[in-house]
Amino acid sequence: MENVIIGIGSNKGDREKNIIRGIKELGKFVKIKKISFFYENPPINAKGGNFLNGVIEISTKIGPSTLLKKLKEIEKKIGREFPHKKGDEREIDFDIIFYGNKIIREKDIKIPHPEYKKREFVLKPLTEIEPDYIDPELNKKVKDIYKEFKNENIKKD
Repeated sequence: MENVIIGIGSNKGDREKNIIRGIKELGKFVKIKKISFFYENPPINAKGGNFLNGVIEISTKIGPSTLLKKLKEIEKKIGREFPHKKGDEREIDFDIIFYGNKIIREKDIKIPHPEYKKREFVLKPLTEIEPDYIDPELNKKVKDIYKEFKNENIKKD
């Protein structure tokens, strides 16, 4: 079993309902271990209203590529259109932030997620649920990465 950290967000429709539904769908095939608070933040390089974002920790035997495929299936089931353009509004969006201590750099999957260090809406909830999680690329705890981060003024929902 691998511990996996997944970012989850929504900025279209009933954001909280979409996130909760996404977590329930995910829970049908993985073990949900922890769920952060949800935070509201303005869109970054995206259209639409404010996002509601959080982080969940799961435990799974499913490999990274298969997990990503299943996450995309949940996104589609909840209403996200495929194909979509970067920056489109989304009912639900999943990102694999960490998959155990694996480093994967392939065309369709990059773990650790290359942008998470630039996003307080990932770092803050991640520090809530797993402050001592070690980024395998940086060999730093996420709480230390967050301490170095510039505050974006997100608010807890």
